[in-house]
Amino acid sequence: MRWIVTVDHHGGCLGMGEDADGVPARGKPEQGDALPMEFRLCGARENVLFEGRCGDIDADWWHGFEPLIATWNTFRCRRLHYRRAGTKEPWRSFKQS
Repeated sequence: MRWIVTVDHHGGCLGMGEDADGVPARGKPEQGDALPMEFRLCGARENVLFEGRCGDIDADWWHGFEPLIATWNTFRCRRLHYRRAGTKEPWRSFKQS
């Protein structure tokens, strides 16, 4: 699933992500505008480390974990919250304990 970090609160990871085939790739944050979902990656204390855009998690929930998995060890991201981009829907959660 394509995903890209569009806002970096941690430092050094703006544009980090994967292409549609799951291959690590860097891009420009503006490229995220074409993706239908937005996400937030948080630490254990719910501090937001990264924000970004990704493919449709509702249609492909299994691959929706990819941003969290990619940032789990290196950045200690423990939670992923997501919603459809451009809406005021409440954030939904993916959690790993």
